[in-house]
Amino acid sequence: MKPLALALSGLALTSLLVAARPSRTAAGDPTLADLSWLAGHWVVEQQGTRTEEVWLAPGGGFMLGMNREARANGKGSCEFLRIEPRADGLVYVASPGGKGATEFPLADVGEGFVQFENPAHDFPQRIRYELTKDGLHARVSGGEGAQEQVLEWTWKRAEAKGAAK
Repeated sequence: MKPLALALSGLALTSLLVAARPSRTAAGDPTLADLSWLAGHWVVEQQGTRTEEVWLAPGGGFMLGMNREARANGKGSCEFLRIEPRADGLVYVASPGGKGATEFPLADVGEGFVQFENPAHDFPQRIRYELTKDGLHARVSGGEGAQEQVLEWTWKRAEAKGAAK
């Protein structure tokens, strides 16, 4: 085989292997820019409870998020969130109520979805976001077998409001 034909064959095979890769997780080095679809102000109201999640676009080397739940009885809760790149990949860091942080390394990512996992944590062990036709769907889950717990939300983009006067 001539050197040029051999080189072209090798290039074609490499292109096929890269195109056939099912996920970017294993070898694609996902970046914060790959998660920019998460940015926005997301809201849902269910059974008298308003839940909001706000994600700022990537900037300063991380994505910053906040979740607030406001119940009809006047009580509420909050959680501070961030996604940051580390030497071994992206990590989701959650601080419920502003307290100690729990880390969830990237487990899977693709077009319009991302999943982070920490099997050693009690609950949740998995955090998944997916952009759907209905809005931003979030699912947190964990536990073993029949003891698995699941919480889900589908948020809509919040209506833009005028600046405060």
